[in-house]
Amino acid sequence: MIREAAIFKDGKIYTGKRHSDIFRNNKGINLKGGIQGFLTDDHVFLNRKEAALHALECKQIHHKEATDCLFSEDLY
Repeated sequence: MIREAAIFKDGKIYTGKRHSDIFRNNKGINLKGGIQGFLTDDHVFLNRKEAALHALECKQIHHKEATDCLFSEDLY
């Protein structure tokens, strides 16, 4: 299952409930250009498209086009 929002940048994963929280809580770090995605309960980083498919498979969300991206608002 998807556990939380995440941003992957320079080999490090930053996490939070929503992507906006991650930016707000890490003001001293330039996260622009990082890959936005999600972290699974197995601590695997997935980009937004991969996360949408994973959330569908886990039945966290019920409908999403296969080409769509997952947004934290889809989960909460």
